[in-house]
Amino acid sequence: MRDLLGYSDLQLVQKINELEKYGPENDAALKRFASVRSDLSSIAWNSYAAALGGCDAGQMSSTGVMSFALEQGLADRLLTALLESPKTTMRRDDFALGYMATAPDQCAYMNACNEYRELAPSSVELLSEFLSTVGPHLEQCLGHPFRIVSARQFQLMPNNTPAGQHIDGWPVSLRKLFILPKGASRKSGTTWFRGRDGRELVVESEKPIWMVFENSVVWHAPISSEALRPTIELDIVPAQTTSLDPFYAGLAGWYPWFPSQANLLESTRTALQLCYLGENDKKSWVSRLLRRATN
Repeated sequence: MRDLLGYSDLQLVQKINELEKYGPENDAALKRFASVRSDLSSIAWNSYAAALGGCDAGQMSSTGVMSFALEQGLADRLLTALLESPKTTMRRDDFALGYMATAPDQCAYMNACNEYRELAPSSVELLSEFLSTVGPHLEQCLGHPFRIVSARQFQLMPNNTPAGQHIDGWPVSLRKLFILPKGASRKSGTTWFRGRDGRELVVESEKPIWMVFENSVVWHAPISSEALRPTIELDIVPAQTTSLDPFYAGLAGWYPWFPSQANLLESTRTALQLCYLGENDKKSWVSRLLRRATN
């Protein structure tokens, strides 16, 4: 991959995107690059959050998970739109440029755990209505402005063995929001959490709810049951000003590697350069990046 350094910044990002979508799944050089990029991504998002005044002072910072009632009429319309949307599957090539995406070998597992539905225009319109209603309250919960960087809808498959207790490994200022139009319970399928206060919680609600949680801080695990559990997921990042527009980044796309386009162009090149530097040079580069992130 060293020869890619001769490309322009944008061409380099596009070529990496192409390799990750269609290239060999076990390319050692690409995996080395991806590991370095992931480290730079965390540095960039941590620096961005710090520049906003920190992202750990909102109402949810004590527990890391909060849930709220969802108006029944809106829940019914969201559920109808979900069920009327065509079934689909997660594919390794279905993610936006510059996005962290599901690893190729994980797509089959995700499809076994979830029955995915296309995000039809009717669902997007209803998500906009939902966000316009809860947006100010959500900003208070988070403690900072935010934007939606990805959205998907699915049903948690019944009688399955989904992921065990885990955290997602994203930059910690990023969060997930679930809309559960039929509620969640051990009977219908739910989620287990261990809050930041150490208390364990299994969501139990026969009525519609929505919830937001720190998916890379709070340990959690889906619990399947004998029924399909309808779920709409929104992934949230810090922003300078709040945007309530839902964004679809592809079914396999989760969040932008970097807070801005300029960060993406610069840091993609930096990640590839680091792959071909000696250890002393790498330490120097990383020291400079860390100083930049904390200044």
